[in-house]
Amino acid sequence: MPLDINLTPLYRIQGREPGDMPGVLAMQPPKTAARGREQDRLLVYLLLAGNAAVTAGEYRKLAEDTANVFYQTPRAVTSALRAAADSLNRTLLDRNMSASARGQYALAWMTLAVLRESQCIFSLNGPMHVYWAGADGSRHYFEPSLSGKGLGASQSINIHYAQADLAPNDTLLFCGRVPNAWNTPLENARPAPLETTRRRLTSLTTEDLNAVLTHVTEGSGAINIFKGTNPAPQVEEAPEPAPTPEPASEPRPDLPAPIEPESTPGAHLLQPSAYSIPPQNEEPVSPPPSTTDPLAHLPHKTVPREFPASIPRAKPKTEADLTIEDGGLTNKVEAREESLQNAETQNASPQNVEAQHTSPVIAEPREPSPQAKQAAKTAISIMHAIRHGSAALNEKVRNFLPRLLPAAETTSLQPVSSSAFMGFMAVLIPLIVVTVSVVVYMRYGRNEQYDVYYNQAEQLKTQALSLTNPVEQRRAWENVLANLNEAEKHNVTSDTLALREEAQTNLDSLLAILRMQFNPAFSANPNIEVSRMAATENDLYLLNAATGEVMRAFPSGSGGFELDTTFDCRPGSNNSAGQLVDILTLPITNIYGATVLGIDSVGNLVYCKPGSPPQTGLLPTPDTNWNHITSMVLDGGNLYVLDAPARAVWVYPGKEAAFVDRPYFFFGQQTPTQDVIDFLVSGDEMYLLHADGRVSRCIFSRIDTSASKCEDPLSRINPIPAYADMDLFAGVNFTQILFAAPPDPSILLLDAGNQNLMRFAARTLELQNQFQPTTSRNPIPSGTAAAVAVSPDHVLYLAVDGQIFFASNMP
Repeated sequence: MPLDINLTPLYRIQGREPGDMPGVLAMQPPKTAARGREQDRLLVYLLLAGNAAVTAGEYRKLAEDTANVFYQTPRAVTSALRAAADSLNRTLLDRNMSASARGQYALAWMTLAVLRESQCIFSLNGPMHVYWAGADGSRHYFEPSLSGKGLGASQSINIHYAQADLAPNDTLLFCGRVPNAWNTPLENARPAPLETTRRRLTSLTTEDLNAVLTHVTEGSGAINIFKGTNPAPQVEEAPEPAPTPEPASEPRPDLPAPIEPESTPGAHLLQPSAYSIPPQNEEPVSPPPSTTDPLAHLPHKTVPREFPASIPRAKPKTEADLTIEDGGLTNKVEAREESLQNAETQNASPQNVEAQHTSPVIAEPREPSPQAKQAAKTAISIMHAIRHGSAALNEKVRNFLPRLLPAAETTSLQPVSSSAFMGFMAVLIPLIVVTVSVVVYMRYGRNEQYDVYYNQAEQLKTQALSLTNPVEQRRAWENVLANLNEAEKHNVTSDTLALREEAQTNLDSLLAILRMQFNPAFSANPNIEVSRMAATENDLYLLNAATGEVMRAFPSGSGGFELDTTFDCRPGSNNSAGQLVDILTLPITNIYGATVLGIDSVGNLVYCKPGSPPQTGLLPTPDTNWNHITSMVLDGGNLYVLDAPARAVWVYPGKEAAFVDRPYFFFGQQTPTQDVIDFLVSGDEMYLLHADGRVSRCIFSRIDTSASKCEDPLSRINPIPAYADMDLFAGVNFTQILFAAPPDPSILLLDAGNQNLMRFAARTLELQNQFQPTTSRNPIPSGTAAAVAVSPDHVLYLAVDGQIFFASNMP
């Protein structure tokens, strides 16, 4: 949907609010625009600061020259924006260097906004602010570290690129210095009519103002300028140069230098499509006396202006009453269309000259230039060539189509009629047009989007490298990755991959993340619903939650694993055990010779080893009987059994994995809650993981068992500086707790939702680092990790989506 751009200046100097504001230019693309610029509407907002006086003509010419460079630069829009800013920077830099002996300088703060249908891409030079307000909220674009201090100070330039998707009724505010009274209203802004927003902002403060307010509406793509409080839009062409200059007023260093209206003929390089804001009101000055031609001082070689069809304009008037206000005096000049001979007999005051420019003048037909004649001949030649080519193609198609059928049938075919051929072409031509359009968009449109996000990522990288605060560094690198994500939606290049690797490496270093390269254990996904895993140096055991049986995998020659189809560790296979709820590996020295032990919910034990049928045992029933066993741990030869619904852990003294003695109760007066989902034991210390992710610690007293006590919860400590402004543990979902591979006494907690394994120091539960899969060449699909295990030889196993993934050499 084409959008109309309605803009109004918010301009106030020393309590006055002139309707005309220098440095603002709104343009439709000219007919001579370079390739890639044909659909770009441009808004230029130029704010000059310093102690050098700048006239209105100079102000206007700087803006127009900048726009001219933009429309003459082809291909990517960011390249055109940079070329325009660089051109203005060179102009001001040369001017400042030539005036350095007098101590005068001028710096430019500039916002360039490019609108292409509903998309707005803008570049900011200097500490410029952009506020966007739409139906989905509001946003403040302000990055002084990226946009720099302005143009004209050095040969290098800083640019902050940004982008916004516009919808009808959205509002954009461009501002150099934001009054304090505007901060809160703009941060919480919502769409409102243009005049309503204007009145509200101007009434909030009495300070000097220099801003441009833009409102987007449905329309035909026109640009409407509202001046002052006039409710009617003024859609204008670029103003004609003023005939005489006015002395410059005293400059103010804290605001753009006061403007003196002045211009010269030929300054409007883009007049056919420019909508510039005229200079401030001028005092009438009598023209120099002339006895020959009173109109000799007017611009020469002017041509009628041409407007794009989408821009509304007023109908020509044959008689106009023009009112010119100057200091409260109003002079009505009656402008009639008369012959040039009568006009020469009048005294041409500036008012009369302006009236004559406003009234339409019918120009005499001119002889076409040689270039125009040559262009017409070329166009006619092309048209003839197309006609001859179409006729030749018609004849060839007529002769070719009958040959598609067998010879016996061609005798009855008639030549293809012109109507049939035209119907064929009516289908073919739209297909060609659509194909070319798609190719052009994929070649240029997507590349422009890519350039915007990639350049922004490069700027944020530069900012991140210059920062020293870890929190700010983290945010900057996160923004780099976010912009790369958007850029790679349009194109993935070696540049984005290299920048992504650099950003991810720096971010991981800040967050203490260690990346592990995982590989799939099985060549094909076995689709096993794994609930628990246990690993030795040679074997990996999987507990199938669907069947309650234990499965064995062993290393294969291809670098992965292979399932042992002969391994038998099933409940109910010549035993009375039910579905197993937990498993653990056993030491080699046990009376059963088993490698893995399983337990069901009522205390039946299943001992399994390769090549042999399972053996069973039964734990002695505790005094309070079993409610539902959920987990078990082997430590120091003793078996610890968790009955979470009964809030109990029973300890079975063992010898060579035989547990025949009656158990004792681990807790004293204080018992854990019923939401314990996993636990581990180290000597007399027990760590319990609860369903809400908290960890509690209980200490067993051998002197007086009733004196055993628990600390619930055990505080988790995050000492990593980059997390100073956020709670890392607020969004985690811990589902399993285990010890790291010996001799490391650290505790590992699995954040299943993020596939993240966190390592904590024992007792203090202070975060040390995090283990996550690599971001590139990562075979693990997104999803929740079902189980984790670590082998004694530092191999990390992770179960996701029915497949097992492993990473060697875990630190």
